[in-house]
Amino acid sequence: MSAEINDEIKHLRKGLSAAGDLLANELADFPEARMDFCQDEPVWARWSAEVQLRHIACVPCRWLLGIFRESLEAQGYSLPDVDMKTIAERGGRHVPPEICPDRASLIAHTRRMFDFCIEILDRQTPESFRALTCIRLVDTEIWREDAPERPIDLWRMLAELHPYGVHEDPDTPGNFPMELIAVIRQIYWELLAHLRSIQRLKGLLELPVVVNLPKEGYLTVSKFYD
Repeated sequence: MSAEINDEIKHLRKGLSAAGDLLANELADFPEARMDFCQDEPVWARWSAEVQLRHIACVPCRWLLGIFRESLEAQGYSLPDVDMKTIAERGGRHVPPEICPDRASLIAHTRRMFDFCIEILDRQTPESFRALTCIRLVDTEIWREDAPERPIDLWRMLAELHPYGVHEDPDTPGNFPMELIAVIRQIYWELLAHLRSIQRLKGLLELPVVVNLPKEGYLTVSKFYD
C-alpha cells in the first residue's frame, strides 16, 4: 500500500502544482461583466463562475485550516493566515469579498492554499497520511436548494469514488472517517469539478474552453462532466 500512496502523492503534487495555472488560464477570457451569470437549469448552472471560484478558494481552507487545523499545528506547520471567522460567518462555503475582493485576489489566495497542500504532500509519509484522520459529519436528511441531491447521497457516492481513505461508518450513518491523504485528494477533485462547471458556464455563454481537465474523481460521473 505504501507504494500506491507514494504514487498518489506524486500524482497529487503534479496536479496541484498546475492547478493555479489551470484556473487562471480558463478564467482569463471570462468577461468580468458575466462572472455573475447563472440560471436555474441545468442544476450545475445555479452557481455563477464567481461563486464557483469562491468555493474553489474555500475548500482547502475548510479542510486544512478548519477540520485539520489542530493536527497540522501539532506537527509544526505554519498555517496560511486566512480569516476563517469571516468565512464561517458568511456561510462557510465560499471565500467572501471581504477577504478576496476580486478575481485576481481569489486566484492568488487559491494558489497559496494549493502551495500549502503541496507542502503537506512533501512532508508527510504514507503512514502518517493514513494515521491523521477526521470525521466528516454529513446530515442524513437535509436538502440544499442549489443541488439536485441530498449531501448524504453525494457523500455516499464520493466514498465509492475514493480508492481508499474514506468510508461511511456502518454503525453511524452520516459519519465519514477520512484520512488526510483522502482530504488532499478531495481538494484536488473539487477543483476539477468546479472548474468543469466554469467551463460549462462558458459553453452557455458561447465562450471557448481553454484547458483540458483530467477525468478523475467527480469528473468520472457523467452528470458532473457532460
